[in-house]
Amino acid sequence: MNRVMTMQEAISRYVKSGDLLFIGGMQHGEPFAAIPEILRQRIDHLKLVSCLTISTTLLIAEGRVDKYYSGYYQQDTKRSYLMSRAKQMGTYPVFQEYSHFGIAQALLAGQMGVSFLPIRSQVGSDMLKYNPEIKVIDDPYTGGKIGAVGAIVPDVGIIHVQRCDENGNAQRYGSLGVDAEGINASRNVIITTEKIVDSDVIRRDPNRTIIPGYRVSAVVEQPWGAFPMHLAGCYSGDWPGFLAETGSEDKYDNFMEKYIYGVSDWNEFMELWREFKGEEYFKRFEVKLKPSDPIYSGWEEKG
Repeated sequence: MNRVMTMQEAISRYVKSGDLLFIGGMQHGEPFAAIPEILRQRIDHLKLVSCLTISTTLLIAEGRVDKYYSGYYQQDTKRSYLMSRAKQMGTYPVFQEYSHFGIAQALLAGQMGVSFLPIRSQVGSDMLKYNPEIKVIDDPYTGGKIGAVGAIVPDVGIIHVQRCDENGNAQRYGSLGVDAEGINASRNVIITTEKIVDSDVIRRDPNRTIIPGYRVSAVVEQPWGAFPMHLAGCYSGDWPGFLAETGSEDKYDNFMEKYIYGVSDWNEFMELWREFKGEEYFKRFEVKLKPSDPIYSGWEEKG
């Protein structure tokens, strides 16, 4: 089944105001190109679950996020204009904090279809004081106590991958963060991909498949879709440069007016950004490809 559509179609069809939205990445390969489209379509009152993402600060800065389930968020009102802007507008979201492992377990529970998973790492910390989804329960096997973290089941999950076929079989490599747990826990799935490949490419290397096509709602082919984050095997990134370009009121207003609301899609944004930064800037992100040794995972019948 062909699931290919434009970014505008995918966001319009599957992301609604009030949704709990999983955004993948964890400082590698975020689905950055999807965020401006959510903003342009005026989708708001979102709840986000994400870890170490930069792109989500735009949603916060524009007042679109009510609650944020986080395994660590590196931006705050002292270091980030984007965050302080939300505070000034009175739209700063409620943060519900987990550890990296804690939020991975919450999403894994969602993926498995169970209401919680036992966990030992949160017990003994003060996480229990601030996160009502982390509890201590009786262990039915030892008679002692064990921690438990409640499942998170996003309404929609969005990840960016290196390659995907038109049916939605998506392959991702490099650091995965909590992408596998988060995207497989999501009820609806949007895959943005650097390129769409033939299904035979996917079948020849099945272990890289992060989610099977039958679970995917939409596939969007979007080159440079993770920029300004890096994407393994494709390009390096410049997220500090992005934060610098949005680091004051004047810079932020100019960026949003010209590069987010002033364009129709990510391709138009990239054209303008190339004009602004120049080709030498983009040459910095070229990666020297070094193929890994082949792994033979299939066979061919001899006639």
